[in-house]
Amino acid sequence: MKTAIYFDNAATTPIRNEVIEVMTDVLKNNFGNASSSHSFGRSSKSLIEKYR
Repeated sequence: MKTAIYFDNAATTPIRNEVIEVMTDVLKNNFGNASSSHSFGRSSKSLIEKYR
């Protein structure tokens, strides 16, 4: 069987499994507005800066 090569990255890009795992955890457990000054917001802002 030949290996498929995906050339249409301008339209969409396959997501790595590691990224899906981190995103799933964040979406389930960190829901604060990153622009807010409360602890939920600061936590979300920290995650954005860490994984950006």
